[in-house]
Amino acid sequence: MTAVSDSGHTTYATRFGLRPVVYGRRGVVATANPLATMAGIRMLAQGGNAVDAAIAAAAAIGVAEPYMSGLAGCGTLMLTRPGQTPKALVFLGRAPAAAVPERFAESLPDTGYEGACVPGNLAAWARVLAEHGTMPLAQVLEPAIEYAERGVPFTPFDEMMFRESAPRLTQEGVATYLHSGAVPRPGALLVQSDLAATLRRIGAEGAGYLYEGPLGQAIVRLMRERGGLLAEQDLREYPESLHWADPIATRYRGVTVYAPPPPTSAVQVLETLGLLDGFDLGPTEHLGPEHVGLVAEAARRARLDTDRFVGDPDAVEVPVDHLLSGANLDALRREIDVRSWSQAGRRGAGAPSPAAGGSAAESGIRSTTHLAAADGSGLAVNITQSLGHGFGCGVVVPGTGVCLNNAMHWFTARPGHPNQVAPRKRHEWPVAPVHVFRDGRFWTTVGTPGSYGILVTTVQVLVNLVDFGLNLQDAIGAPRFRWIDDVADPLPARALRIESRMPEATRAAFADRGYGVDTLGPWSMRVGGVQAVQWDPETGWLAGAADPRRNGYAVAW
Repeated sequence: MTAVSDSGHTTYATRFGLRPVVYGRRGVVATANPLATMAGIRMLAQGGNAVDAAIAAAAAIGVAEPYMSGLAGCGTLMLTRPGQTPKALVFLGRAPAAAVPERFAESLPDTGYEGACVPGNLAAWARVLAEHGTMPLAQVLEPAIEYAERGVPFTPFDEMMFRESAPRLTQEGVATYLHSGAVPRPGALLVQSDLAATLRRIGAEGAGYLYEGPLGQAIVRLMRERGGLLAEQDLREYPESLHWADPIATRYRGVTVYAPPPPTSAVQVLETLGLLDGFDLGPTEHLGPEHVGLVAEAARRARLDTDRFVGDPDAVEVPVDHLLSGANLDALRREIDVRSWSQAGRRGAGAPSPAAGGSAAESGIRSTTHLAAADGSGLAVNITQSLGHGFGCGVVVPGTGVCLNNAMHWFTARPGHPNQVAPRKRHEWPVAPVHVFRDGRFWTTVGTPGSYGILVTTVQVLVNLVDFGLNLQDAIGAPRFRWIDDVADPLPARALRIESRMPEATRAAFADRGYGVDTLGPWSMRVGGVQAVQWDPETGWLAGAADPRRNGYAVAW
C-alpha cells in the first residue's frame, strides 16, 4: 500500500485505483457484483466453506446480472483442497445430438432457438456442492431466490449492458427484463418472480428439475415448437458427462500455474508464460514498451499456435505436451524480436493510430463473469461462467425466468478444424480460471471474463504479481491491453486495444512499429473483469481483490 496525501490527511490507496486489498482470516469472496459477493459471505457467516460461498455467489450473480450468466449457462471451475493440487471441472456447452455439421455449413447461430447448447452451470453447481460443500442446495440458493423475488437495484453498468444486449431478446425476454419495453434506469428494481419460483423448485428437487424434470420438459417443448435442437436425451445425459479432470500446468519464475485442460483454451495462458519465462522482465520498466511489447508478442504467438489444435479432447487430439514443450517454446521464442522493443529510436510519427476497421465500441459484447472464494482452511475455488453473449441466445423459457446460452456460436463451421461443430461435442472456449502455487502450496487464484481477451488479461495480471511484485488489487487495476480478434476468426491481427491509462510512450511504441492501436477509455470492460483471492499459509491471512472496471467487489471476513 502507498501513503497518499489528501488535503493534509494521510490515506492508504493502491497505486492503480483507490480500492484496497481486503484481508480476513475466516473467508473471502470476490465477484463482479456486491450482492453476489454478499451471498457468498452469508454462507461463510452461517458456517459454510468456500465451496458453499462460491456456489451461492454463482447463483446470485445470475440474478443480479442476468445478461452475463445464469443456471442455463456454461463454464469452468478450479478447486484446490488443503494440502492437495487443484482439480478442474469443465462444464462447457455440449452440442445437441441433432447438431450435425451439415446443418451449419456456413456459420453458427448467434441468437435464436438453434443457438442453445445443453446448460452446464446447474449440473456443475450441484456436483461440486454435493462433493465438496457442507450445505444443501436449497440453503445455498436462498440469497439468489431473495434477490429474484424482491428485486435487485439497477446500476449504470447494468443499463449499459442492457442497452447493448436487449436487442437480442425474444418477446418473452423483453417481458422478463424490460420495463414496458424499455431498459430500466439506474435505481430501478429488477424483479424476476418466475426465476425465483424456478430456483425454489430446484432447491427442493435438485438439479434433476432441469435435467430430467419439468424445467427440462419446458425447454424441450419450446425447442420443438420453435425449431431448436435440444432434446430430452441431451439434457438427461449431461450430468453424467461431467467429470473432474487433472489440470495442465507450467512453471513460471518459481511458481506453478495450474489451468483447466482442453476444450478450454487455457493452454494458451501457459504457453504465453512459457515464452515469457525465457526473457527477463525484471529490469524492464513496468508498463513500459519492453514489458508490454514482450507480453503482447508472446500472447500473439501462443494464440496463433494453439488455435490450430484446441478442441474437445474426446473428439480430437490436443497435443498439450507438445505445445508446452521446450522445443516448441524455443522455436516460437526465436520469432520475438527483443531488440525492437529496447531500441531508443522508433519508427514513424510517434502517435497511436486507430486500428484498421476497429473502434473502441466493439460490437457484440461477450457476456461472462468470474468469481472466487477461499476459506481459512486453504480451500479455494474460482469459477468462470457465461451465457456466451449478452442474454445468451436471447431466449427466455416462458414461465420459468430462465435465459438460455448461445454456446453453439462458439463452435466453428470450418471443415476439419478441431472446434468444428458435431453432435454431443463440447466447444472450445477461452475461459481460463487458474490457481497458482508457490513453494508447493496454494497461493492465489486469477480469473476473468473477456472472450479471447481472457487469455492475455490473465497473463498480464500474473506478470504484475510475479515479475513486478504488485499487490493483488494493483495487479488487477493496472492498465491493460488485448489483441483485437473475433469469435468467428479468433486469430489476432497486429492490432490492439489499449486502455488510455497505459503510458503514452508504450502506446506510441506499438503505433510506431506498425501495429494498429485502438485507445479505449481509462477503465474499460473490454479488457476483462478480474476477481482474485490469495492465501498466506504461514499466517493464515486471506486476501481478496475485485476489478473496478465492472461492478466487482471483494469482501473478507
